[in-house]
Amino acid sequence: MSQENVERVRSILEPFNRIDVTDIDLDSKAIREVLERDYTPDIELWTLASGFGSGVREYYRGRDDLIRYFREWLEPFSEYRLEALDYIEAGDCVLVPSHQWGIGEGSGARVELDLTTLYELRDGQIARMEQHDSTEEALEAAGLRE
Repeated sequence: MSQENVERVRSILEPFNRIDVTDIDLDSKAIREVLERDYTPDIELWTLASGFGSGVREYYRGRDDLIRYFREWLEPFSEYRLEALDYIEAGDCVLVPSHQWGIGEGSGARVELDLTTLYELRDGQIARMEQHDSTEEALEAAGLRE
């Protein structure tokens, strides 16, 4: 089942790999369809503690709240891209280390971020996402490292 989960997460994330995600209309019917198909109604997102102060909260719940997170996270950027570096089986979860970068709307400064997101699936849909500063931290959260 875990290899199926890896392929499922890859299929969900791949369309967003390396594109400017600030160009995505978060109010579009297509995004709503993606959310309904790929995320549980009660999806949970736990963000990076280091992201606080950037306008995002620690916890989001539900599809509408997930859209709220994306709006809050992307608001300061004129351009934002992410690249999934790997898809790692982690028991019932999938870990996705990524490199992300953006250009500040006002400053024009480039910012970069490396993080690993833990994805937990339920019935083929993403039910929980946790952002971690490192793959080692995410493996520990998945219960695979002491």
